[in-house]
Order: sequence, then structure tokens, then C-alpha cells
Amino acid sequence: MAERLSVQIDAENDAFTNAVKDQLLTTLPKADTAALEWLVMEHYQFSFANKGLLQKAVDCTKKLADKGVSVELQRNVDEEDGHAPMYKKGMLEAGTDMDERVEFLPTTRFLADVDALCAPNPSRALGSLYATETAAIFEHEVLYEICKEICDRRGFTYDGSLIKRFHDIHLEDGVEQGHKDGLAAFVDLGPDAADGDGEPIDMDEVRKGALDAIRVMRVWWDALLNKSLGHSVLSAA
Repeated sequence: MAERLSVQIDAENDAFTNAVKDQLLTTLPKADTAALEWLVMEHYQFSFANKGLLQKAVDCTKKLADKGVSVELQRNVDEEDGHAPMYKKGMLEAGTDMDERVEFLPTTRFLADVDALCAPNPSRALGSLYATETAAIFEHEVLYEICKEICDRRGFTYDGSLIKRFHDIHLEDGVEQGHKDGLAAFVDLGPDAADGDGEPIDMDEVRKGALDAIRVMRVWWDALLNKSLGHSVLSAA
């Protein structure tokens, strides 16, 4: 029996996310506070853009025969509503003003690359968003710890804070896992998921979209680690 496509994509995702997570959590106690704050500001850019990226994929995947894909992505959009402002406000309460951020070109390129994957090919968009939504679990796990470290150093109580609640929504409340599982159903069913007029899901394009998204995420995180910590485990991978 062939391994499910979602499992294959997860393995590719895990290869880089586990490496990044290990490096960040290992170096966290020694990392400069300004560098950690900078990482939060850069991650916020993705959070801020994510709703628009998802909406673009919603519109694109309406071309698929299985309308369930666009419905699932729209559910993701709706669940993300208000999350970026919550992130921004939560960090402002902890002493970090996102508006002080200076553009980092690798982040600009990353967001443009993800945007390009959200259309015009609906199967590729499905694969891309499955990969980014899966990686979002790791991102919140890491940023939870980074935000906690920043708060602890500043004497700001993390428990009960808005910024902790922001990460808890995505982790403990299962938002990101729900997004991953909801999209995995279509990634694995492929053309058999069709229930209407339109394009069938092309498994090869789903795979390409996922691998392309993982590639651009690797490039982005490599740049983030090199900038913030002075070296990246991904550069040697």
C-alpha cells in the first residue's frame, strides 16, 4: 500500500522544521533579546499576510471539481480573522512594537513566493497551503517559547497574557492542527475527491506545490537564523 501523500509531505516538512526548532530552542537561553524580538517581528509579517494568502487560495481552488477544498480554506480564513491584530497587541503589551520593524528583504521575497503559489494552479495551491499550514504548528511551538523568553526577561507575566493566549489558540485549541487535518483529507483523496464540475485534483501538482512551499520556507528560515543567531543549521543541510 502506497504511503499517503500527506505523510510524504510531512516528512519533508519535518526535516527542516525539526532542525530549526532544535537550533532555536537550544540557543534560546543565550540569544540576545533584540534578536529574539526581531524574530517575532518577522514572524508577525507572515501572520499579518496569511489571511490574504489563504483568501487567494480560496478563490483559486474554486476551480476544482471538489468544492470542499475552497470551503475548507475559507474556514481557515474565517478562523484566522483577528489573529494578527491580537498578535500585535499582545506583543505591544509585552513591550514590542511591531510598527518599529524595518523591512527584511528575505521576508518580502518569501511572502511574494508564497503568494505566487496560491494561484493560478488550484492543485498546486492546495499542496502549498497544506505545507504552510503544517509548518505553522512548528512556528507557534517555537514562537511560544521565544515570546515567553522575552516576557520573562522583561518581568512581564506570560501566564494569562494576550500573547500567550494568541499562541494557545493555535496550539492547545487545535486551530493549526485542524487546518492541517482538514486539508490533508483532500491532499490524500486526490482526483477521487471530485463531487462536481471543474478540474480534478492533480496529485503531481499537489506534490509540486508542497515541495515548492517547503523550499521557500527553508530559504526564509535560513535567512532568519543567519540574521538573528549568526548561523543556520539549514546552511549545512
